[in-house]
Amino acid sequence: MDILLERKSIRKYVKGNVKDKDLEYILRAAMSAPSAAHMRPWQFIVVKNKDIHEKIAEIHPYSKMILSAPLAILVVGDESKALGNYFAQDCAAASQNILLAATAKKYGAVWCGIYGDKERQNKFIKLFNLPKNIKPFSLIVIGKPDDNSKQKDRFESKKVKYEVWK
Repeated sequence: MDILLERKSIRKYVKGNVKDKDLEYILRAAMSAPSAAHMRPWQFIVVKNKDIHEKIAEIHPYSKMILSAPLAILVVGDESKALGNYFAQDCAAASQNILLAATAKKYGAVWCGIYGDKERQNKFIKLFNLPKNIKPFSLIVIGKPDDNSKQKDRFESKKVKYEVWK
């Protein structure tokens, strides 16, 4: 459970690459996420090309940190392979596993949202030439963190209800 409490969004990176074996570990973790009816509608595009990083930074206003990161993973969902409208939940679980696996391997990562913003989705569809059934969900930027501070305790007991809303 410690990894859950250690994970935090990292937006600054020092120079250095993500090792291939660590990238595979991160992707294995992503594909180990639960999915509705075990449909596993997710797919992943690993983006290391700096020219594409620059294009991403232009089309996604909250992704500028990608310019100093060695890679990002674009999480996409195949609507034709998902159970109903559950592809978003399935891709969210995979995205969270990417963040946790990156933390476990001592990398910093941040989730940049795409799904839910039609204009942003369309820009990613165009940039990555995605087929009609493939929808961009999230962009996870990963690198060696330039931040060694500890995660703050975020537990708030007032947000927990028992049995009914009181």
